[in-house]
This record gives sequence, C-alpha cells and structure tokens, in this order.
Amino acid sequence: MTLLPPPPGIRLKVGARPRDPVEFPPGDDTLGESLASMVLRSVSKGVPPPSALLLKPDHVEIIDLRPILQAGLSVHRFIAAATGQPEVEAVALLAVLDLEELGRPLGRGGSAFIEWPDNRWWHGYHLLGRSMRPVEDMPLVVRRALDGQPRPKGFGGWFSRARFQKLSLRLERVDNPDDESPTEPQPMVH
Repeated sequence: MTLLPPPPGIRLKVGARPRDPVEFPPGDDTLGESLASMVLRSVSKGVPPPSALLLKPDHVEIIDLRPILQAGLSVHRFIAAATGQPEVEAVALLAVLDLEELGRPLGRGGSAFIEWPDNRWWHGYHLLGRSMRPVEDMPLVVRRALDGQPRPKGFGGWFSRARFQKLSLRLERVDNPDDESPTEPQPMVH
C-alpha cells in the first residue's frame, strides 16, 4: 500500500460536518442536484475554491484543493488517494471550471461531479456568464454513467485508480497557533 501524504510544506484545510440527509440526500440524482445547487449558491458569493467532498456514512469531509493546485501536484491522484480511506461511500468534486464537451469549449461553469466505488458517476453543471451568474434560460445540464454516456474528460476514475495503484491517503491534524481557524476550511460548501 502506498501512503501519499502531501509533500512537506503543504498544509491542507479539511473540515468535517455531519452528513445531513437533506443536504446530502440518498440517491444519485437527488445528491447530484443538491451538490450542484451548493455550487450555484457559492458562486453567488464569489468564485469558490475547488473542493473535494468525501461522503462517509455519518459525516462529510471537505477538502480545499487550492494547496494541491498551487503546488503543481496532481489533483486527480490526490482525490484517488483520498478515496482509499476507510468508509468513503462517494467522492465529489465541486468547482468552477472551463468546461468542454466532445472537445468543444462550452465556457465557464459551476460543476458538481460525483463518483461511487462501483465507478458509477453523475455530473451536473450550470454554464456561467461573464458576471459569474448562471446563463439565463439554461437549466442544469446532467450527464450520468447510468445513461451510457462517456465520462467527462478529466473527471473520475478515482476509485479504480486507488484500487489499481493501491493508493491511500493519511491526513494528520496539525494545529498552528498563527492560524485563526486551523480546522475550518473555506470550502465551496457554505
């Protein structure tokens, strides 16, 4: 088993909250729609940091991915390693991204992508206009593995990669007296 701690000097902000069944409902579509709504609410307050959510039976861990991106590390590999933790029932990536479909640029969008250990996935996004508001008359666009659609480029494959490469992530709490709130990240989920 390969443990992948962040390289020295990289501090991750990880928060945990109870897994509220209203906020994180059962069912692929209801969970996906709830997370896509979280992205839109967050975008209305400014561009939120990209976040990974690890959904466990009784709580959700929220990881701010900015330190990984700023260090030039592979977010894909990091999320794959995070899925190797015990009890992860699903993982979600919430972010504002430049989206494309079939190699064609679509524009900037608020995106929620969820993957389960059986490699099922759900992807929903709202295209955003110049003022970072949803494009009018454009509903949530949803793509799902269950519909036989190809997985969007650059998303998912995290659970299978963790199994194949035997990846696992071990996080340790480090309190810093200079930090105002060492255990409270600034995640996409407000």
